[in-house]
Amino acid sequence: MITMCDYYGMCDAEGRCVGHPVKVTKEYGQMLSDLGEKLRLVCSPCIADGVCIPAGDQPSSGGVSADGSGDPGNDGSSLFTEIIRLPYNISIIGNGIFKRIVDKFKLFKNIRLSLKNSGTIFFYQVDFFFFLYLKLFYKVTDERKIVILIYHQEFTGGRVEPVLKRIYESALSKIDGVIYTQKNAEVPHDNALWMPDFVYQPDIYDEYRNRDKKDRIVCLGTMNRYKQIEALLELWAEEDIRRSEEEKGRTDLPELIIAGRFDDESRYEMLKRMVPSGVLLRDEVLSYDEYMTLLSESRYSIMPYDMDQYKSRTSGVLLESIYCGVIPVAPHELLRQNGLPGIGYDKISDIVRLLGDKSEIPAQNGTDGYNVSFSDRFDRVYEVYGLTRAKETIRKIICEA
Repeated sequence: MITMCDYYGMCDAEGRCVGHPVKVTKEYGQMLSDLGEKLRLVCSPCIADGVCIPAGDQPSSGGVSADGSGDPGNDGSSLFTEIIRLPYNISIIGNGIFKRIVDKFKLFKNIRLSLKNSGTIFFYQVDFFFFLYLKLFYKVTDERKIVILIYHQEFTGGRVEPVLKRIYESALSKIDGVIYTQKNAEVPHDNALWMPDFVYQPDIYDEYRNRDKKDRIVCLGTMNRYKQIEALLELWAEEDIRRSEEEKGRTDLPELIIAGRFDDESRYEMLKRMVPSGVLLRDEVLSYDEYMTLLSESRYSIMPYDMDQYKSRTSGVLLESIYCGVIPVAPHELLRQNGLPGIGYDKISDIVRLLGDKSEIPAQNGTDGYNVSFSDRFDRVYEVYGLTRAKETIRKIICEA
């Protein structure tokens, strides 16, 4: 029996799961099931609720697809012999000091209860406080083996960053296996292998990949402080003024759609007052089909991350953009860290010039007109990020732990 565990279920005000947990829970569960493993799921209540909803009814977790099974009738609960609900979700609403302190106690309680299980426990989402808990409280035992999946390894803490790193490395010594999702960031552990956080599956993505692409750019996902939405709106506003002042020699930006759940209502209200023409701003939880349709029928997908805050991380929207044949527009550093193709920028203001260069842009029809440059690079990603390799990684690190 393998126990899959996600102690950090994040939810909106209605208790709906946000982020990627439901999608990856089903995806990893399906791969382990295909390898003949019996599974138990231990998770926050919002994740358990999402796993038990058929894909066609599943909200996309703030714009990032929550299911990904590709089967509208896929109730993920069938993958597990039992589903154990942990006591707490973590709400994305509010960011006060008291809330943050309370949230850490909730995480510790969820982690402690998760570690009561024996056998192999696969923690497929961990944060710094997981490593802190292991460092302070966990004693290695023959009764259980711990395998983790790491999305990022850098903990920005200013002067205390060296201390955070020592805690992280000390906790790693208590772990039996590590899967890391950032391709160019190996983990200091003897039993570690790379695997993408989202796996390319042709039966899911090819239908979307072959759709016609509209000349627009989308920004999807949970709208948190890591995304520089203000800078995007200011850039489109500047181009709006330029269009009114110039007749010729300009490069118009495509239509911009920003859609997803904002974790700060006051910020959303402020952003609404900044919206220029050519921009659609939506604060809502998209359904899986809405999210995939918006993404796959767009020529570009932008990820305006603040790389001072978003260090050494992967991006599910980045991967799904490529899987859908959509060109990612993202900070150079994000593309470099993940070894993925796209249009990279150093400053958001560079986007006007970069999108004006059509030399590497696919033709309008997604089925037969791709420019060789991006098409070939996308094909190479599909080969490396496919299901066969992912299952082999899971077999070596989890099943043989």
